[in-house]
Amino acid sequence: MIGELLVLYNTLFNYFLLKFTQEITGLYVKRSRLLLSAFCSGLIASIFYKSLLGALLSFIVLIGLAFSFRIQSLLKQGTVLFITTFFLGGVLTSILPFLLNQSKLTFFVLSTAVAFLSLTTIHSKWRKMMQAKIQHSFVVDCELEIFKQKYCLKGFIDTGNECIEPLSGKPVHFLSYNAIANEIPKEINEALLAWDENNPYQLTMFPSFIYPKIRILSLSTVQKERSTVLAFRFDRLKIKGTTDKEIFEQYVVLTRHDARYPQNAQMILHVLAL
Repeated sequence: MIGELLVLYNTLFNYFLLKFTQEITGLYVKRSRLLLSAFCSGLIASIFYKSLLGALLSFIVLIGLAFSFRIQSLLKQGTVLFITTFFLGGVLTSILPFLLNQSKLTFFVLSTAVAFLSLTTIHSKWRKMMQAKIQHSFVVDCELEIFKQKYCLKGFIDTGNECIEPLSGKPVHFLSYNAIANEIPKEINEALLAWDENNPYQLTMFPSFIYPKIRILSLSTVQKERSTVLAFRFDRLKIKGTTDKEIFEQYVVLTRHDARYPQNAQMILHVLAL
């Protein structure tokens, strides 16, 4: 009975380790293959539990059956699996004095719960870190020429922004009003504040030189509500990032609410800015 329980424990923890390694390395493997690998490795570890050679063989079988016996897999998936095994082993060892005083069922349930929660927490933190890293790769420096002024801004290329100006089909970008409020020419700033969304086509408050560059757009917000906004055709947008790019005569919408701009950006760029 003790032997069967040992195989069960080893199989279950091996499966947790393999599933975690699969998620971290991004390699798709069928669940049945992971379970087979976990069982075979657990069986070997249970039979040769006093042997260093048995532990090594169990580890190689665990990686090989799950991710193939190629050198690349042994290095990539094997490294993640090795580090994770040491981490999980350390966590379980730290609570072992408490677990030894419990019944077999309680021991099994608690150790399984600790292993699952530990790996889930690490995976969640890792995903957030990777998302932040990916987002950061879309952060660029921008120099925007509009309203006869130049503005140096921090931009973020949003792959979900596919908004276009319907008549010309040109991309529409979004700019934080607060980022340039103190630098906007006074007459334009006063016109922006005086413009009424409920009477959008009343544009006489804007200077004559900018009037032809204005477009009225109807956008759908995140809350699925319709919003009428002003889009202004800028003269030039220079982007400096992994690659440098210059964009001419596209449109930008000024927004007052920039709290949702990723990476503390001041400007959300169209996906075509990539």
